[in-house]
Amino acid sequence: MNFSENILIYSSIFVWLLPPVRQYKNFLFRYFLILGIADILVLFFNKILLTPFPDLYITISFISFVALQKNEYLKKRKVVFIYLSIIIIVLSFIRIEKYPYLISIAFLHLMIIFRILYLFVMVVAEKQAINFFYLALAFYEFTVLLKFFNYLFPLNVDARTYFYITTIFELLVGVFFTTFREDSPKLVYKLK
Repeated sequence: MNFSENILIYSSIFVWLLPPVRQYKNFLFRYFLILGIADILVLFFNKILLTPFPDLYITISFISFVALQKNEYLKKRKVVFIYLSIIIIVLSFIRIEKYPYLISIAFLHLMIIFRILYLFVMVVAEKQAINFFYLALAFYEFTVLLKFFNYLFPLNVDARTYFYITTIFELLVGVFFTTFREDSPKLVYKLK
């Protein structure tokens, strides 16, 4: 990697450490905390332990999905989540081709998108308001999903250009989530 790529990567890591601070004491705090430490963990595992990224990303993706669940729901479905956790952990240690990993990660991010859209719809139904925070979050997750699809079905795009565009976009999204919270009035549009 060249100097500008390293600057971009480390800037992204720094920027994504800020949203958990902003989202503290918010329902989505755990989710943003995982996003904040994910890049640090991936960098540590890739550079120090030389572990390929699918091994870790499948676990991070699953934990991100779990972090979007309410505590009451997790308690009710404790056995299901324990079994799923065991399957994910076993999957992350089995050495198979990268495509099953990427498909599993893509599936988990698709489930995250559905969960975020569910939360969006619940806010619309309960509060009669559109909360654009959830739409921004779903859009961010959609771009993450597109990244994994790019690994599965490579685009005819220069890899370096694609890296710069997606990383700069993620930096901007990190700044957005550092600026706004789920309950920010500027992001809520009342329907009635």
